[in-house]
Amino acid sequence: MKILGVDPSLHCTGYGVVECDGAQMRLVEGGIIAPGKATHLSQRLAELQRSLAHVITALHPDVMVVEEVFARTAYPRTAIMMAHARGALMCAAALGDVPVYHYAATAVKRALIGNGSASKEQVASMVVQTLRLRRLPSPPDVTDALALAITHGRRSMAPSALQPKL
Repeated sequence: MKILGVDPSLHCTGYGVVECDGAQMRLVEGGIIAPGKATHLSQRLAELQRSLAHVITALHPDVMVVEEVFARTAYPRTAIMMAHARGALMCAAALGDVPVYHYAATAVKRALIGNGSASKEQVASMVVQTLRLRRLPSPPDVTDALALAITHGRRSMAPSALQPKL
């Protein structure tokens, strides 16, 4: 199974594709989508959708995993902007007939480290270890996307976790 993990952002969306064969996981590809900052919101969303559609066409993932929107009361605009990005990315998945799953950041940390309040460094270290990488993926958005894909790979071994949540 090929799993596309996506860490949504209007500035730098990370993506990573992991291939799972039982308990074995390997990196297929990782990268970023970075729409121009000077463009209008609608143009940035279109670029996110087009670029992810290209990734989907090229890599043929079986599923896509995206981080859930989180909101901090001090930064409500950030949650709104992330939701816009998620919408464009999920639309690309839908147009490519790729089922979408969602995980909260704490669920990813719990799945990889066993602790929902684990640090980003701990998660990054587990991504490197799980995928047997020589170095940490860069930028961190790619690492976060790969962590999402690994989480789904681990959870998909449990039959009850296979229902898409759209």
